[in-house]
Amino acid sequence: MVSKSLIALAAATFAGETLAASIHRGHEHHHLGKRDMVTQMVTRTAWTTVTVTLGQSVNAAPTAVDNNTKLTKSRSPSSSTAVAAPAEASSAAPSSNTIAHNVNVVDAAASPSATQNSAPAATPSTTTTTVESTEDQSSGHRLQRGLAYNDGKLLQGFLGSGSKATWVYNWGQVDDSGTGLEFVPMLWGVDKGFPQSWDANAQKAIDAGSKAFLSFNEPDLSSQSNMSPQDAAANHIKYMNPWAEKVRISSPSITNSDDPNMGLNWMQKFFDACNGQCKVDFLALHSYGTDGPTVLNHLLDAYSRFEKPVWVTELGFDGDDDKKNQAMEYVLDHLENNSTFSFVERFTYFMVAEGEMLRNSQLTTFAKTFAYGA
Repeated sequence: MVSKSLIALAAATFAGETLAASIHRGHEHHHLGKRDMVTQMVTRTAWTTVTVTLGQSVNAAPTAVDNNTKLTKSRSPSSSTAVAAPAEASSAAPSSNTIAHNVNVVDAAASPSATQNSAPAATPSTTTTTVESTEDQSSGHRLQRGLAYNDGKLLQGFLGSGSKATWVYNWGQVDDSGTGLEFVPMLWGVDKGFPQSWDANAQKAIDAGSKAFLSFNEPDLSSQSNMSPQDAAANHIKYMNPWAEKVRISSPSITNSDDPNMGLNWMQKFFDACNGQCKVDFLALHSYGTDGPTVLNHLLDAYSRFEKPVWVTELGFDGDDDKKNQAMEYVLDHLENNSTFSFVERFTYFMVAEGEMLRNSQLTTFAKTFAYGA
């Protein structure tokens, strides 16, 4: 997701800061650029056991669900940037009364058709750290909303009275948001000098209050950090594991492609390559070009396969602003109020930038819903 022009590192001290800014400008989302680079990826959902409609009990009788094939445009940031926020459950898998595996969430108006049950995915062998969840559980599940940005000056409109934003991230290692919110640093990749600045910047983030770190950005995408599952596992153990006793650690952030070598398929191979040695407390997922029900089904599929809490660190809906707002309201309503999704700890939309969540320097309707709604 990063179609960037990175400045040559003048000094190792500035590596994290300079590259973070560069990547974010390039990412800059050129997520927009990503839209151009990655034309269309097909995402198929082919699993059903229980159908949940808004307001319906999770234990309701199964209903036939239309397993439609959807074309997903993958924007560059959606698959290679990171997110973080307070308020998630512990790393342990929720008990069976809090989440129904393989639940398909569909609109009540959707017309049913024949269903197909997919074979259950193998449970990955992974190591969970002893660091306890820092998410606020005082009033039950509380979704943490985060702001993904490149330019900290654009964040102020999201931080007015009643804002629900609790954390920020910029795909980089250094907080330049000026917000005072929790900053979640990311080790974007293992080239371009990122590892050389990681240790120093990671410690500074912890000293400033960071409670979690994000691993590599879209290693399953060639235009992003671009790593095989095996290389990602080895580098995760090398660079992320050492921090496991101090903060919570994410999986690499992956796209929502259903290509055999991308998305959740890549993630399975990553966990297989980890052989139980990778410290991973939660999954970092990206989803682009989708509607509300498809996003929720993707999250349920990921949780069913890997049984770890989820952070949505990049999300992008298709359609005009009205359709995006409808999808935002739908997803937020489920994530905030449907206990089936209590495994989703943090959520951010791509991104705080002109042409994305801003129009003529003003928040779009769906951006207002994200920052202040429900």
